[in-house]
Amino acid sequence: MNNHQYYFMIQQFTLFSDFFMYEVFSRSKPAITLLARILTGKPDLVVKRWGMEVKKGLPFFRHVRYDLFVEDMEGNLYNFEIENGRRALGQRALFNLSVLVSHMVKPNEPFCALNESWVVFLTRKDFMRRNEPFYTYEWFDRKWKRILHTKAHIRFVNGEYRGDDAIGKLMHDFHCTNPDDMFYDELREAVSYFKKEPKGVNAMCEIMNEFKRKSKNEGRRQGRAEGRAEGRAQEREAIMRNLREEGMSYEKIARITNQSLSKVKSFFKTQQIA
Repeated sequence: MNNHQYYFMIQQFTLFSDFFMYEVFSRSKPAITLLARILTGKPDLVVKRWGMEVKKGLPFFRHVRYDLFVEDMEGNLYNFEIENGRRALGQRALFNLSVLVSHMVKPNEPFCALNESWVVFLTRKDFMRRNEPFYTYEWFDRKWKRILHTKAHIRFVNGEYRGDDAIGKLMHDFHCTNPDDMFYDELREAVSYFKKEPKGVNAMCEIMNEFKRKSKNEGRRQGRAEGRAEGRAQEREAIMRNLREEGMSYEKIARITNQSLSKVKSFFKTQQIA
């Protein structure tokens, strides 16, 4: 692919596109602060530090890689996940929360020192199909109708929600391909850098080139034993899978990979990942 093709792809990206989201939020504290405040409903939240693709865990146990990790000025911890799928979301949210909490108390500290912990999954589709802006889960005694106050919160935010409020406007912006259509200045500025400013566009082209190189190597490794023709097919399929995971439609994948729409749909049907 050449830079013109990369430029076309970049213009199709939204904040649900994994590595585009990574680049946008990794360089913009105002965008991170906006996201954290709206998704938690805490308008005074002040971000102390944040990181992208942060790996956390305990020895001898499975680790987790957070899309976005945030600590505020009060020591509260937040994990935000930008999610295109809906597989095992409840189990993943609980696991992410357990790992998050395990890093909050130092040796010999009392448990009352625990601060708030949040795991928020921003899902592209409506998690519960109830058209609510979000769904929050806490520990609850069903018999006595009482909440166990743990300072721990799990929330699923509905990416399809379009209400005339802060979350509705944020979800609108997450789906925008054109930053000029966004409500929030913080997101518009951060996204415009990679879509309109030459330095940012060139940086994204380099990232896309690296993305293609890795996809090509994956395809070649899988197809080496099958010969060059099979290797090229594996390379194309690897690119298609990666683009789909970025949230691209079948139509866009077909245009980018120079294939018919029917072939693209047929491929994903056999992969059972559509």
